[in-house]
Parts: sequence; C-alpha cells; structure tokens
Amino acid sequence: MKLSDLAEQLGREHRGDDLEIEGIASAASAGPRDLTFVVDQAWLERVAEAGALLLPYNLADATDRPRLLTATPALDLAQVGKLLGYREMVVSGVHPTAVVDETARLADDVVLGPRVVIGPEVEIGAGTVIHAGAVIHDRTVIGERCVVGSNAVIGFDGFGYEFADGHHRHVPHFGRVWIGDDVEIGAVTCIDRARFNETRVGSGTKIDNLVHLAHNCVVGENVFIAAQAGFAGSGEIGDFAMIGGQVAMIPGGKIGPGAKVVATSGVIADVAPGAMVSGWWGRDHRESLRELAMLRKLPAFIRKVKAFMRKHED
Repeated sequence: MKLSDLAEQLGREHRGDDLEIEGIASAASAGPRDLTFVVDQAWLERVAEAGALLLPYNLADATDRPRLLTATPALDLAQVGKLLGYREMVVSGVHPTAVVDETARLADDVVLGPRVVIGPEVEIGAGTVIHAGAVIHDRTVIGERCVVGSNAVIGFDGFGYEFADGHHRHVPHFGRVWIGDDVEIGAVTCIDRARFNETRVGSGTKIDNLVHLAHNCVVGENVFIAAQAGFAGSGEIGDFAMIGGQVAMIPGGKIGPGAKVVATSGVIADVAPGAMVSGWWGRDHRESLRELAMLRKLPAFIRKVKAFMRKHED
C-alpha cells in the first residue's frame, strides 16, 4: 500500500517520497519497505534502514525521510498493521469448554475463551472478553468492554489468617470484586475478593500480567499498573496513578491520584498526589537518585580513606 494511501486512510499529513509500504516493524528491525514509529529525537538514530516513519509533530522537520505526522505514532502503527492485513489475537463467542454457573448473568455479546470458569452470581457486562483459562469466582462484577487475560483469577479468597491454638487459621472472605468499564487485566493476574464489602478496580484502568491485588484494595480510574506489582490488603491507588513493574506496597498503603511509582520501588508510607517516588523505601525520586549517586561513589571514597589511614599510621 502506498504511503499516501495510508495517510488518507489515517487522516495524517504525508511528507516526502511516496513509498510502497509492505510491512510494519520495530525501529531496530524495520527495513526499506517497512513503516515504523518514532517518539523522540533519540529514536531517529535507531531507524537507519526503515523506509518510512510515523513521527510526532515536533519532529516534522527533524528528517527529510518519507513520513506521516501524527500525535499518536504507536497507535497509528497498530492501525497500519490492520490495514496491511496483520492478524490480531481474536476470540469470539463462548467456547464449548467454558463452564458458566447457571446463576451467572452475562450480556449477550460476552466472549469466553477455552476452559474459562464463571462462578455463581457473577455479572459480566457487554463486550467483555475473558481469555482462555481465566477463573471468575462467586459474585464478581465485571463491567462493559473489559478484557481479562489468560489464566487470570478474579475473586478468590484473600490471604487472611489469624494465629490461634498454635495454628494459622484461615479467615473466610465474604465480600466480592467489583470491576468498572474498559478495564484490562493481564494474564495470570490475581485480584482477591474482599473480606467484607468490595475489592474495587475503577473504569479505564489497565493492569499488566502477573499483578496481585489483595483483599479490599481500591484502585481508582485510569490507573496504569505494570507487571509483577503487588499490593497488600486494603491498599488504595488514586485515579491516573502510574505504577512501575515489581512495585510492592504495605497493607493499607495509599498512592495518591496522579502519583508515579518507579519500577521495583517498595512503598512503605503514603505517596502524595502527583508525587514521584522510587527506591525500596518509596522516597522522593530525585532524593533517591542523589542517594544512589552517593552510594556509587562510596567504594572509591573508602579506598581513599584507607590509603590516608595507612599513610598516617604510626
């Protein structure tokens, strides 16, 4: 397909030669007949072989190569993939191996993949897709247009125990999980039912693979949570917060609206709205970077101290 044709289909401005585009590719692997996307100036150095580029408007004059200008380069590249016939992961209908309790209520166009299990009194809204092997336990409510990844488990009992008579005794969880609209939940992610009331995930939130939300967590709207993050019971995450991979948070911790938590951080105190924290203790990001820089200089400093002490020994 000609680059000019793609520009017309996408409603984007075309500059440069009108190449025949045969495929899409990453910046590093794109060839002379491929289209790829660039998000900043540094990326331009990675696309030496690419035939054409999807560029943000601020880079419109950074190169004279064939290009389309857009505010959403990555999204447009995905759309080009569809136009060129690339196949998405597609499921439809209710697979014959799916198990649905007779008391569950599913909208007419809900999609269930192979070996999905839907428990008693579950409610699932229109346009929601549940991929292979996922398990949705009792009384869970899932809104419209949600996506639940393969082997995710939603609504299993939380990790609650009391020590009595020399044993750890499990405490039953009587609540449920409530999930809003347009939520995406990654593969092998676990969201536990509440001990009482609800574990909640607000509309528009996107949760990566291998994430754990413990009982009674409350996640706001349009939150972004990357892989392997874990949140202990009764944690709260405000609207539009962004959580990096492998973040961990203590029971009852709070991350304010719009806050950013850098990957591998350990949140042991509340994070203020709009703040950016990092490091194992979840400290202010700039302060954490200064401390890290000082730690890197510590071995050299110790060597100097030891040399000074040897020089001045009696």
